[in-house]
Amino acid sequence: MSNDNNGNNNKIRRKKVSSSNSKSTTSKSTNSNSPKTKSSKTKSSKKKDKFKALRVTGIVILAMLVCLSAIGTGLVFASLRDVKPVTKALLDEETYRTTEIRYANGELLSNAPSVNKKDPIKIDQMPKDIINAVVSIEDERFYEHNGVDIKGLLRSVVKTLSGNKQGGSTIPMQVSKMLLTTDKQTLTRKIKDIYYAYEMSKTLTKNEILEAYLNNFFVGRGLAGVQAGANGYFSKDAKDLTLSECALLAGSTKNPSSYAAYASSKLDGTEEKSDVESRLLFYINTADDNLDDPTQVELDMVDKLNEWGLIPSQDTYKQLKSGTMVVRKAVSNPKAIERRNIVLGKMLELGYISQSEYNEAVAEPINIKLPKAADKVSSSVEDLIEYKVIDALVEQGHTKDEAYNMFYNGGLRIDTTIDPTMQETLEKEYENDNNFPNSRVDSDGSHQPQSSMVILDYRTGQIKALVGGRHITGRKTLNRATTPQQPGSTIKPLSVYTPAIDTLKITQSTAVSDAMGGYKFKDNNRWNPKTTTSGSGSMSLRKALAYSSNTIAAKTAEMLGSTYEECVDIMIGYLREFGITTLQSDSMDRSFASLTLGGMSQGVSPLEMAAAYGTLANGGTYIEPTIFTTISTYDGQLIVKNTPEEHRVVDAEVAYVLTDMLQAVVTEGTGKKAALSNGMPVAGKTGTTNNSLDAWFVGYTPYYVGATYIGDDAGRKNPNGNTISRKSISGGSGSAAKLWSTVMDKIHKNLTKTKFKVPKNIYFARINLIDGGRSSSGSNAAFITGTGPSRYTSQSTKPSKTEENNSQTETPTTPEAPTTPETPTTPETPTTPETPTTPEVPTTPEAPTTPEVPATPEAPATPEAPVQ
Repeated sequence: MSNDNNGNNNKIRRKKVSSSNSKSTTSKSTNSNSPKTKSSKTKSSKKKDKFKALRVTGIVILAMLVCLSAIGTGLVFASLRDVKPVTKALLDEETYRTTEIRYANGELLSNAPSVNKKDPIKIDQMPKDIINAVVSIEDERFYEHNGVDIKGLLRSVVKTLSGNKQGGSTIPMQVSKMLLTTDKQTLTRKIKDIYYAYEMSKTLTKNEILEAYLNNFFVGRGLAGVQAGANGYFSKDAKDLTLSECALLAGSTKNPSSYAAYASSKLDGTEEKSDVESRLLFYINTADDNLDDPTQVELDMVDKLNEWGLIPSQDTYKQLKSGTMVVRKAVSNPKAIERRNIVLGKMLELGYISQSEYNEAVAEPINIKLPKAADKVSSSVEDLIEYKVIDALVEQGHTKDEAYNMFYNGGLRIDTTIDPTMQETLEKEYENDNNFPNSRVDSDGSHQPQSSMVILDYRTGQIKALVGGRHITGRKTLNRATTPQQPGSTIKPLSVYTPAIDTLKITQSTAVSDAMGGYKFKDNNRWNPKTTTSGSGSMSLRKALAYSSNTIAAKTAEMLGSTYEECVDIMIGYLREFGITTLQSDSMDRSFASLTLGGMSQGVSPLEMAAAYGTLANGGTYIEPTIFTTISTYDGQLIVKNTPEEHRVVDAEVAYVLTDMLQAVVTEGTGKKAALSNGMPVAGKTGTTNNSLDAWFVGYTPYYVGATYIGDDAGRKNPNGNTISRKSISGGSGSAAKLWSTVMDKIHKNLTKTKFKVPKNIYFARINLIDGGRSSSGSNAAFITGTGPSRYTSQSTKPSKTEENNSQTETPTTPEAPTTPETPTTPETPTTPETPTTPEVPTTPEAPTTPEVPATPEAPATPEAPVQ
């Protein structure tokens, strides 16, 4: 009762207070200002605010959870919208899928090389130890879970959050990543992997899942699958693997680059044949591979290896001696052995092996035995495609090992620039020994002379056809189309005449004496190159280039600057703009002998030479050569789009004047054998070196540019160990021009005859080839508006009877020129130069569109995998 009354009294009091008159209210108001009353009200207000904040926070959290749930649900549904049913047939299809390399028209060119290719086998052909090893180290509860190991996944998340990254993918999830999704680290991919793993557990047996895994897991060095690993590391079948070898392969999956079975080691000179047999690795020595240049000990070992018959070809021997290729030996990888022991320990812990089996396997040494690659007709095209594709994939962020695995085993589609008809034409002509002067098989078993040719579409930079040698077998052998050779006089249009015309120092009609001596710089007077024309007096530069005058080339180059060094800098600058990457900064290439006559320290490759001349054909714009356009997944997802670098070197008018001068080489000078039978215009230049050891023709039509090189390989040895001397090329550059014409005739057979486009600000005038003056009966020559001759000549336009190329060779007397170029011993020189057909000048000449210049040009590297 008292409690009730108290409660009622309280109510009454609260009611009374609430109904008090104004006075009482005023009194209350006055009392509320007391400290005690104010403090109580403040506490009450804070409690209400706190409750309100908690309520709002709860609502926000609830809303966020709802949103996150909706987003998560949406993400899951979005991730799974394109999944497909998982069947054994689907996994088999993906396992057996190979990389396809396709011609420009979409037809199959080839599949990826088979040396490192995965070789799927049935699970009953696999040793039990490899199955147990993989389950032990990758997914120890494989036989218990339904595709996803929840415990393992949660443990992985906790350890990752604590800073110790650990994978939580089960074997089925890894199969999904290898065959059904991608290797990209995305939430979408992880959701798909979990889904596919659950599906596998419902539709496939455990053995079927294991078979898929063991046929596709990456074990390093471009090898995928247990059979490929067994063969690639130990030269045996998977069924013959030991417990130790099985554990090593299983352990490599954690980090294939670090845990591959072997590492490469330098030769130290103490090796015996048995130490290195079946263990040699050959690498192309590129800057990107960070390989040390071979030491003298290593170079000496090359000769020993050759004596023991362990060098696969004379091409390989040549590259090893020159340092462009290095040889290493495969030794067991200590990191792989440590990892193997961890796997063996896990197998012991889980009861898959006994203590004695563990002890025996840990003590077993790893004996690397590399397989011998089967000989096949070498394809320089396929090798070059491989180099460039690997390089592009590495630029995308993949490791070198990952890139090779993608190429060999990833089921990629690579669309190339190669035209099948043009490639077949080129290969057929290179199989015909009659196209090569003094064709023979030397005492070392190699076909000589060797040769290469490359054809580009200069408007796009696309390589349409390429051959890197004659009668070549084996993979990754010397590709002469990408190997520098001494260019001889083919360098003159690029280093001398283009800069001279571009800087308005000369025109075609400028007359210069071809006599020896009289140079502006004392270094050139000491050098004093011999004349390769009559030396009887002046001639126009049109004729000097057509007849390949050495003395006039040197004197024209002296016009480029006020000092020797300035002239050299200008020539080097233009050559680099033309895409020549092999120039050296040392004194060997900083000389007139090297830059005007082509006696360079390294030389220029036919591929780079074709691209350089293609710049002139393309109105002065250089475009980097490319051999593939795209790399995609088998289902069409684009991985790489290959966009070539391009930049303007000279204006279209300058390029056309050079084109006109180079046409004179074919119609009036040393390149007559390059003329095409259907009358298609040809612009080009011949080139030879001392004693005609190297012969060139580089030329272009309104459609394509091609570079042809012929010459004996250097640095070869016969079975007795004696160096085989190089022999002169019969016919010199005329033989190269004839081969160029033979190939290009067939390629242009069904193409419409057309002329080179004449840009604006070009006019034509007939000039006397001797003194360069205007003459009504002279040669029709192109000039940039505002240049050209104004005087007329009364002299005869015909050369004197003594005006002919002599047999003297170019022999620099200073050490600046390491290799001395020259003109052909028996040059093609007409007694009376022909007057070319007058080019038609369109009423309204078209000015070629100027391509945009990329901000950052780059020269692609060429990575290399070990050649086995």
